[in-house]
Amino acid sequence: MVSDAPFALLFPGQGTEAVGMSTGWDGHPDWREVVARAETRSGFDLEAWMREGPESELRAPRQAPYAVVAHSVGLFRAHRAAGMPLPRVATGHSLGFYSAVVAAGVVPLEAVLELVDAVEDASAQAFGPGTHGMAFVIGLSERELREALEGQPDLALSNLNGRAQFTVSGPRPALETLLEAVQGRALKCGLLPVQHPLHGPHMVPLVPSLARRLAAWKPRDPEFPLLSHATGALLTTGAACWDEALVSVALPVCWVPVASAVRAQVEAAFECGHGAQLANLTRWAERTLAVKSLQDPAALAAWGAAG
Repeated sequence: MVSDAPFALLFPGQGTEAVGMSTGWDGHPDWREVVARAETRSGFDLEAWMREGPESELRAPRQAPYAVVAHSVGLFRAHRAAGMPLPRVATGHSLGFYSAVVAAGVVPLEAVLELVDAVEDASAQAFGPGTHGMAFVIGLSERELREALEGQPDLALSNLNGRAQFTVSGPRPALETLLEAVQGRALKCGLLPVQHPLHGPHMVPLVPSLARRLAAWKPRDPEFPLLSHATGALLTTGAACWDEALVSVALPVCWVPVASAVRAQVEAAFECGHGAQLANLTRWAERTLAVKSLQDPAALAAWGAAG
């Protein structure tokens, strides 16, 4: 599975949480230590929910981000303890950037969990229940989708996951109108189970309050560079990485240039989280970049063999 060649780490975002995601990890001390810290911070029974559910608890708006970040950071710590070297570069998709910031040592786990809470609190105050959200559109080109958005000024193209995989954020009625307009041409489209218009201009007014609430956390320079999930730009200082995290909810996720930026650095990457979200996206965004998973605990032994 592993070699001495440099590699990148990719941290997946929300939506990768699932009952059973902790299988094989709940007995690993490094993984358990991270999850226990997240449980102490939140009061959530994360380990039990990851192991046996109920799914409704694991996927609730506040619980899901905690589970995804704790699991990804726990995987990182466990693989490092087994001998995994530091990556040449790392990045994350949406919420996954928070995991990358912690893995790189920019801020502790508790800082990004507070950021998760801050985003949820500010969003709940700014947007009434059921008034905003996000939709996905698969099978249209970017040009075709942008043409459909021309008559919807309240909507924003928020995720460019591939050359024909997108999400749009904004008011719920406008999203429903857009879906009606494209459903005959799109391969697949629909509303996402998200209550806020993430990764778009509607989130911009919330950023100052996030920065104020998180002001006590002082970032350190990363142990390895990170890539912006909006532009693919290289981030090499603690200030740049933490600033990116604070504004990331208002920035679009543009995975095609990010995957290209990763490929410019390395030939292989590992997905540090549950599932294959980023392996699947990267297959379409940058076909020459091989992405393997760190989810299987059996892979831990390979690091010792590689050394």
